[in-house]
Amino acid sequence: MRWTHRRERNVVAALLTQPGRWMSIDTLVNWAWNEEEVRPRAPRGALYKCVARIRQALDQAGASAKIVAISGGYQLEIDPELIDFHAFRVAMRRAHALSDQDEHREACEAARAALALWRDEPLAGITSEPARNWRKSVTANHWIPANTFLLSELLTVGRPDEALLLLDELSRECANELWFAKLRLQALTAVGRYAARNEYYLDVYRYFRKSGDDQAAEDLRALQDHLRAPEPLPADPRPAERPYAPPAPLRELPRDVAGFTGRADILADLDAALTPPGEAFVPTVVAVTGPPGVGKTSTVVHWASKAASRFPGGVMLIDLHGVGSAPRVEPADVVGVLLSAVNYPVDQIVGAAGRAARLRSLLSDRPMLVVLDNAEDTAHIEPLVGVLSDCAVIVTARRRLKALVRRHQCPTLTLDPLSGEMSAELLRRRLGDRSVREPEAIASLAALCNGLPLALTIVAERAASRAGSRLQTIVEQLRDPATLLTISDDGDGEETNLYLAFSWSYHCLEPSAQQVFRVFGLHPGPEAGVEVLASAAGVPVAEGRRALDLLVAAHLVQQPGDGDRYRIHDLFHHFARALNTPGTPVDGPRRRLVAYYLHTAHNAHRIVHPRGSGPKMPPVEPGCRPDRFTDPLAAMRWCLRERANLTAMVRYAADHGLHEFAWRFPHVTGGILNRFGYFDDIIAGLTVAVRSAAASGNDLARMACLNDLGYIHLLAGHDAVADTHLRQALDLATARDVPLAVLTVKLNMAHRHRHAGRLGQAAALYEECAAAAREIGDEERQAKAAHNLAKTLAELDQPHRALEQLRLALLLRRGMDDAPALVETHTELVGVHTHLGQFDAAHEHCREAIPLLEKVRDLSAVMRLHTARADLALAEGRLDDAWQFAREAVVFAERSHAATGEARALTALGAVLARRGEQGPARIAWERAAGLYRDRERHRRAERVERHLAELGVAPDVPDARMSDEDTVSLPSPPRPHSS
Repeated sequence: MRWTHRRERNVVAALLTQPGRWMSIDTLVNWAWNEEEVRPRAPRGALYKCVARIRQALDQAGASAKIVAISGGYQLEIDPELIDFHAFRVAMRRAHALSDQDEHREACEAARAALALWRDEPLAGITSEPARNWRKSVTANHWIPANTFLLSELLTVGRPDEALLLLDELSRECANELWFAKLRLQALTAVGRYAARNEYYLDVYRYFRKSGDDQAAEDLRALQDHLRAPEPLPADPRPAERPYAPPAPLRELPRDVAGFTGRADILADLDAALTPPGEAFVPTVVAVTGPPGVGKTSTVVHWASKAASRFPGGVMLIDLHGVGSAPRVEPADVVGVLLSAVNYPVDQIVGAAGRAARLRSLLSDRPMLVVLDNAEDTAHIEPLVGVLSDCAVIVTARRRLKALVRRHQCPTLTLDPLSGEMSAELLRRRLGDRSVREPEAIASLAALCNGLPLALTIVAERAASRAGSRLQTIVEQLRDPATLLTISDDGDGEETNLYLAFSWSYHCLEPSAQQVFRVFGLHPGPEAGVEVLASAAGVPVAEGRRALDLLVAAHLVQQPGDGDRYRIHDLFHHFARALNTPGTPVDGPRRRLVAYYLHTAHNAHRIVHPRGSGPKMPPVEPGCRPDRFTDPLAAMRWCLRERANLTAMVRYAADHGLHEFAWRFPHVTGGILNRFGYFDDIIAGLTVAVRSAAASGNDLARMACLNDLGYIHLLAGHDAVADTHLRQALDLATARDVPLAVLTVKLNMAHRHRHAGRLGQAAALYEECAAAAREIGDEERQAKAAHNLAKTLAELDQPHRALEQLRLALLLRRGMDDAPALVETHTELVGVHTHLGQFDAAHEHCREAIPLLEKVRDLSAVMRLHTARADLALAEGRLDDAWQFAREAVVFAERSHAATGEARALTALGAVLARRGEQGPARIAWERAAGLYRDRERHRRAERVERHLAELGVAPDVPDARMSDEDTVSLPSPPRPHSS
């Protein structure tokens, strides 16, 4: 077909290389543009147009091919027999089959017919990188082996002159290859051109010596010596065949690990895949993958040692050195090793294809178990799959062999780290009586090794070599990750330690994956999303996701779920940190890492608290891409999912001198975390924030942090600690003459008075704050003061004055359209009206509050309203409704971690139960409520509940409402210019 543009030709060529298989859009984009071309700004869009033109051309030509779009990619549906490359492969398989049947002349013709399909350079004119790689691969793995096969067959049937002509054609590409030189020597000998042979030998021998390939030079010399022997060469130019005697079944395995521990599930899976009941064995391939040091080889060796008798030819393990310092063992070398292992005279077959065919024939009679240990990737072992088709094959690799699994539908077994108990058992078996004397130390060592058998073995060897040391002493030494990574076998033989074992996997990664892995080492926690790691690396999310996919494939990180979150094993986390050496640029990635969390948390805070003021943010770091939210629920979910990382990030930023980030974190995360009762997290963050604000010399920031720290301690029931921080904040605000800050701190101090039962002082201070707020025009704080004054007046048994203040607070909050605050005031009004017996008014405020809860999504607010509704239902005599509301209030209180709210709900529940005559459950509820109040130093409230306990047997009064702690106030954004 003729194409209007080479772009269509390139895309069709890419799809033809994998007919009937899906190819992603990104892959096709990489194929479509040649190396010398400049890509458009939107290559995907250009590709879509290109595919549309191809479809139109195929339809117009009536071609029996169709392009199908499948989930982010395309697939070409076509009969493979119409593709010359696939026809070539079919023809070569027929040629090999004929050779195996000693039909050598027919094999020659079949091979010639196959090579005739190779009319030009594959994918000629396409210079994109994937096309070059494909062209290189098929040339090395198909074209050269096909020519080698044909040359061997020509020599076999006594046609050396034709072989020489073909060798002349191949000389430009293959003149310096050993197989080419050997075949040319044999062909020259077969036609009697001895002088030319000797001259050619000397030239090639010197070339190999000069290039440092001594083994090739020696192999060539051995063949030359054989060819120059005085006895005449037979018509068959190959060396005379020696009789072949198959050996006894092989047992070429490393020694099984003494005291092998665990892996029962993997051993059972190997049984099921390779030696199922009723069958000696199944000729298939099983991939065993896992991270470095997880025990892949020792597990396979343990299984193979026990299953060896099931295989007629025995069992053999070959270390492919796919990862490590030794040179990689190539597939052709594996074929030679296996031929030698079964006593076949390897030198009788020169060509790689001939050797592979002979091995395949031998193994069909005596199949064996072959363990291909430490494969680099699928391409490393793919040429051996066909050769070993009659055998059981186990491939071990550090990478996930997805291509192997996809092409051959073979099972994959992934080894995870051992459990804590199995780790301890391994140590106990290695250390004997010492483990009995120090069981706690054994548990600690097992935990430090995180279930990696290599780490456990190294640690056990270290302990065994220090018989005079207590195991606990070794535990203390190994708590330093650097020590654990670098301890080895004390110099006896080849050095082995975790750092080296992990390094080989790291150095096999692409540079982009190495960069993201190092960034993961900067992250304080073991789990992170793709967005933060990409931001820290300064790359787009798609590029970061691809790098993380490579790390998952290499078993250096894990993807525990379907989402874009990744987890790193503790030892690999230590290793990633160790890679960030002093010479490695880490300041930029670290600032982007911290900035991502800070700005994303700020975006979440603004969506959830659109009226709330937050600190002014520093500029977003170049390359950092914070997330944005349009839905408050999504923002809160993100904050809760990242809670551990956000809490750790405050100290992380402070520890690395990023104080301008550190003190801001609690101000943008505290509002959401407070909704769910995570007081400890907020206190930890604010404690660090106070120090960072001081370190950065920002008094306004320190003032805000001290006020909020006092505020959260009040919520947590730490009143004495709250006093200290609030007084410090007030002193700073007074000294700096910041009226708004003074007002804010005094509001919280009034709340402290109310907590302590000093109701008169609290009411006076709330009135002072209300007046100050009116004076400076701050309606938000005026409403807050009025609301809390009302709660105090209600506790002073002045409900009518309380109603006045609550109506004022409601009026102000309606004007501000502040939904959370409106729910709070409506809930308080429900309680006051219930206390006054004004049930219709109480129900009206319930009806107004309920729709607002959908906007607020605050568990504490839901809990407080349910408690108020329980009191209302109880006052009206609706005991079933009261019981349901009180039970739900307790559940919501437990979920929000609000201890005082839970005590309030339990108090209401106890009252309902007592009214229903269930004195035992009522006593339990009230005892729990009193205990919670005592724990929070709410002694006056505890005493009220205890009076109910003392009066059990008499129907209790409806419990007082208005006992919420949600009346403290945060300072506004300290660094904004207008705050002062």
